[in-house]
Amino acid sequence: MKTRLLFSLLLTASTVASALTLPAPDRPGDSLIGNPPHEVKYVAAKQEDTLIDIAVNFRLGQDEIVLANPHVDRWLPREGTQVRIPSSFILPNAPRQGIVINLPEMRIYYFPDSSRVVTYAIGIGREDNWKTPLGKTHIAGKTENPSWTPPKSIIAEHLADGDVLEPYYPPGPDNPLGLFAFKLGIPGYLIHSTNKTNGVGMRVSHGCIRMYPADIEQFFPMVKVGTQVNIVNQSIKVGWYHDTLYMEVYPEMEETPATYEQRLHTALNLIEQANGGQMPVIKGSVLKAAVEKATGIPVAIYERPTQTPPVVQGQAAPAAK
Repeated sequence: MKTRLLFSLLLTASTVASALTLPAPDRPGDSLIGNPPHEVKYVAAKQEDTLIDIAVNFRLGQDEIVLANPHVDRWLPREGTQVRIPSSFILPNAPRQGIVINLPEMRIYYFPDSSRVVTYAIGIGREDNWKTPLGKTHIAGKTENPSWTPPKSIIAEHLADGDVLEPYYPPGPDNPLGLFAFKLGIPGYLIHSTNKTNGVGMRVSHGCIRMYPADIEQFFPMVKVGTQVNIVNQSIKVGWYHDTLYMEVYPEMEETPATYEQRLHTALNLIEQANGGQMPVIKGSVLKAAVEKATGIPVAIYERPTQTPPVVQGQAAPAAK
């Protein structure tokens, strides 16, 4: 309780909401981190704000803030509009060690130890020939102030669009890799900074994983060479927070489309798995709405029934309140 209270106070005091070091779930079997889901955080849009400006300010992903605010105009939110700031997250269904990257969510999770989770918004590879690969790998190297020599394929692509790339970018703020880069064990792929911050939380890269400059500056010294990296594709996540089961849903990746029936089947399997192999009784309309509305916000779908204390023989049952 103390750690969650401390987190809530820090979140209230901070202007940055989602470059977070959070307490790990405080109960065995729980999977939700961050603010308790009923503690919803909003910020009022200013006259000059777009949703993207707010996302950058709070270091959220661009698609992430749009999904969380489906009725707010991306480019012209009215002044004073209450914009929801995602501040609670269900952990991906993966071992809680090293780095876990969930592509549909466009978010990275790092587990420095059993008591903390560090999470950041990221940008990922496009849906054409530049997809970010799935699977297990590791951090193969770390470079501060990297240089960049664009591959011939990227030079040719830019040239076809009338954009001429330099054959070599020296270290510095104008380098597309930014000031920090992690080399993955998959040849040619990096986790790196970016000077195009509006692309964080979108599918705009050539397969590399992009982070806000301030985020990777914080992240870089935390992570050691050799750290395990697990890249997953989980558009539906299910997890407990105390006695309530939540579902968090994102759009499917374009290259792995799924029908509503397929998504529902996935959701039911995850619910059964989370509930110890037994399917709880869930209202159909609640489940349908959770699967259909991909908001990226944890939605309560089931609450464990309160256990009635047994009546001892010769003792009256407690009166109903």
